[in-house]
Amino acid sequence: MDEAPEVKLCDVLNEFEAAMIVNLLQEDEIPARSDASPGPSVFGGLPFEPGHSIFVPHSMAERAWKILSEHPHFKGVKRAL
Repeated sequence: MDEAPEVKLCDVLNEFEAAMIVNLLQEDEIPARSDASPGPSVFGGLPFEPGHSIFVPHSMAERAWKILSEHPHFKGVKRAL
């Protein structure tokens, strides 16, 4: 059986926030992932992070967004769908 295609749920500013969202969704048994990887160092070692995307299975996107939008820390995150 084929896995449902993934969709981009949202974009976040940094790797830490991406990890928090992925963990939050995985705790609710939603197989979320991000494209987060440590940003390269620029300007004398300060990290540069261009932002990261969160992906979930298409069939679970509505449930994932509901969980995310109800969490007080992520009220300002904009949906990508």
